[in-house]
Amino acid sequence: MPPSDPRPIAFFAHERGDARVVKRIAALQDQGRKVIGFTFHRERDKADLPPTWKNVHLGTTYNGRYLQRLWVFVKCTGVLWANRELLGDCAVMYVVNTDNAVLALLGRFFAGRRVPLVLELADIQPAMTGSGKISKILRFIERAVLDHTALLVTTSPGFVREYFLPVQGYRGEIFLLENKVYPSRRLPAASMENTAPVSAGRPWVIGCFGALRCRRSLELMHALALRLGDRVRIVLRGYPAGMIADDFDNLLGDLPNFEFGGSYFYPDELADLYAEIDFSWAFDDTSPNGNSAWLLPNRIYEGGCFGVPVIGANNTETGRWIGQHALGWTFDEPLVENLADFFESLEPAEWESVKRRCASHPRGEFTGEGDYARLAERLERVTS
Repeated sequence: MPPSDPRPIAFFAHERGDARVVKRIAALQDQGRKVIGFTFHRERDKADLPPTWKNVHLGTTYNGRYLQRLWVFVKCTGVLWANRELLGDCAVMYVVNTDNAVLALLGRFFAGRRVPLVLELADIQPAMTGSGKISKILRFIERAVLDHTALLVTTSPGFVREYFLPVQGYRGEIFLLENKVYPSRRLPAASMENTAPVSAGRPWVIGCFGALRCRRSLELMHALALRLGDRVRIVLRGYPAGMIADDFDNLLGDLPNFEFGGSYFYPDELADLYAEIDFSWAFDDTSPNGNSAWLLPNRIYEGGCFGVPVIGANNTETGRWIGQHALGWTFDEPLVENLADFFESLEPAEWESVKRRCASHPRGEFTGEGDYARLAERLERVTS
């Protein structure tokens, strides 16, 4: 059904090619909304596809060059001023991350109209949970932004329970938009082709797909590949990101059973990627006492969508999700030893039982069509 308010959504984001940004905008367009992007571009070692929406370019940034990024951030205020009438004609501002929300509020001031602000926060950076002066200042800025927010969108109940309620004292409206697979209608069903892989004479295959930013995950996978040899094969696809991008090749090493296959197209290639693996890697240790313990990553939904068991850390939101759905295994520290013992002793029949449970689970719990329809309805209410 077409929206009652035909005015466009102004979508502010840190990187126009970010998978989450592309997915969000495509989903809103699929719901009949016109979207105008106000986005930065990040130079990365991956294909740079042109946006499928009208886009206002805010500037180009580079990984690790923080002063350059700050300068681009300052310069883009001129772009906002030049586009103030365009912003004023929008029905709502949908903003990814607090720094972009500051820009959106400035653009709203330039436009002279109180366009409703919807803020999506899908990660809680370590700086936001620290005890130092900088962390306190950043939390103060975020609270000020939240005070001007009509709706908060986040991706995990762990963020709400552990951060937004107790730390930021947020009491406004919240929409839970989990990192489910989207679009999914044309994707093939889960496959049962990979059964009893060990008895068939091949190793257990572990896959880790998407943004590769967790140093400890790479170290764990390298240690497993070294320790288990030809009993395990580990496959990475996607692109190195964050603080490990420049050190990625060293972390990968040159083991024959630990390989990086480059980038892929989402969601088109997901079915082929997951059809080749026995386990989906869902460990994250980039911020062990904060974000990593609270998030629910894309990989659990992708594994569920294609019937692949998930492995993750116990005592995390991801671990709770795995246990609640009974769709994989969770592990305590020491992770290398416990994971190695698991793969050395796992019977194919046990894996096959979990695999069948994954393949038979209702797919709608892992795909985002219903969630995006509800989000579009909620945005309609924000503008009314």
